[in-house]
Amino acid sequence: MPEARLLVISGLKREARIFERPGVLSICGSADTLRSRLGQTAALPLELVVSFGICGALDPKLRSGDLVVGSEVVSRGERLASDQGLSRGVQRCLSEAGERVVIGRVASVVAPVLSVEAKAALRSATDALVVDMESEMAASFANARGLPFLILRAVSDTARRSLPALVANVVSASGEADLGAVFAAIVRAPGQLAGTIAAARDSNMALRSLRRCCGIVCPVLGLGSAQL
Repeated sequence: MPEARLLVISGLKREARIFERPGVLSICGSADTLRSRLGQTAALPLELVVSFGICGALDPKLRSGDLVVGSEVVSRGERLASDQGLSRGVQRCLSEAGERVVIGRVASVVAPVLSVEAKAALRSATDALVVDMESEMAASFANARGLPFLILRAVSDTARRSLPALVANVVSASGEADLGAVFAAIVRAPGQLAGTIAAARDSNMALRSLRRCCGIVCPVLGLGSAQL
């Protein structure tokens, strides 16, 4: 395992690859995969943990591609705050670079939130802006190690868009999309095709925002020339 001072935690390989560079350990996958990888980091001189990837909007005002800096993560009634100074500094840098960015609470769950109704219910219960599946794990790991953590997310599906049911079963434990499973699910239920196309379009928009975000934020995190 390469020595790294910054740990990036994502769900998808496409997300993790964006942050790969010297000084960064970027890991991805299912919850079990992430727990296994995190168990191998004890000897690393880590200084910061980052939860990085796409998310679903809970706030109806958010659009696909909008960036979200998490002020805290809420999961199963527990709240864990991110590094507030760093979070606000990152938000400021992104805003000054012309990005649409907000800062606020992130809900973290163990299974995808697919329907508009489920998103509205989670919004009502948590008052979170967005939902993801990795930030609670990142926050808990950082707290256990006494490390600051940062949440950087880009909106994929909006609060008013439901996701097709196949979304819950087409990502492998290593974080790769299983296209065969996608095609098989559509053959079984062709009504999912339109929603799948829309979800792919939204996720690509979010990934483009994440690439721009990474280019702006990496110098802020000491991986380039600029510093806060």
